[in-house]
Amino acid sequence: MLAYIARRFLLALVTIWAISVLSFVIIQLPPGDYVTAYTAQMSSTGTIVTRQEVEALRQQFGLDKPIHVQYIKWMGQIARGNFGMAMEYGRPVLEVIGDRLWLTVAVSVAAVIFTWVVALPIGIYSAVRQYSLGDYVFTFIGFVGVAIPSFLLALIVMCGLQVLQRQRGRALLGRIPVGAVEHR
Repeated sequence: MLAYIARRFLLALVTIWAISVLSFVIIQLPPGDYVTAYTAQMSSTGTIVTRQEVEALRQQFGLDKPIHVQYIKWMGQIARGNFGMAMEYGRPVLEVIGDRLWLTVAVSVAAVIFTWVVALPIGIYSAVRQYSLGDYVFTFIGFVGVAIPSFLLALIVMCGLQVLQRQRGRALLGRIPVGAVEHR
């Protein structure tokens, strides 16, 4: 049993490493880097960015180093709990994630509660009235729900709530307008 747990733990570490490499490669795939985007943004506002400033920014962020060195530095910082700065927000990444984490947890818990509140009565009904019209309808709706990707279903529900909100002329639930969550 201990050998099995050790093997699974090592496999989990290899999987985490592979995901980190894949994530890093995907981040590096688009042409250019943060400094290129920053330079283009500053140029569009009329600010002139000199070549020396661009090179200094690349050196500051470590973008002048080879890809494998950037990856090793990135993983070393993550291992120490430093996820870096969110360049767009000018704040540490953990702060930006933390701001959104509580809302994510709240939505997840609400989704689980909603799922159980809906699923249990439907399951009991389908068990008691097997092969009835209601059983077939609930089974069909269940298959459709499984077939539709969750992000698409969420967008459909949001659009439907927005339509209802517009028809009523005020926010649903009295206070919360659909899509009104703002982050600092």
